[in-house]
Amino acid sequence: MAQDAPLFSVVIPVYNRAHLIERAIRSVLDQHCQDFEIVVVDDGSTDDPASAIGKIGDPRIRVIRQD
Repeated sequence: MAQDAPLFSVVIPVYNRAHLIERAIRSVLDQHCQDFEIVVVDDGSTDDPASAIGKIGDPRIRVIRQD
């Protein structure tokens, strides 16, 4: 049986804001409704936001990296 899709997606674009991305993601994770996915779109950052995102460790977070 296929897994149900989340109710909605939150898309967070990031470019050289690794120091802020964890705060933005935690703000979403703290919301009352928990049926969502977070899609972080990294537009070629040079400050490694994926490292900060990986520390959160929530399976609802996906990262899409573009050059």
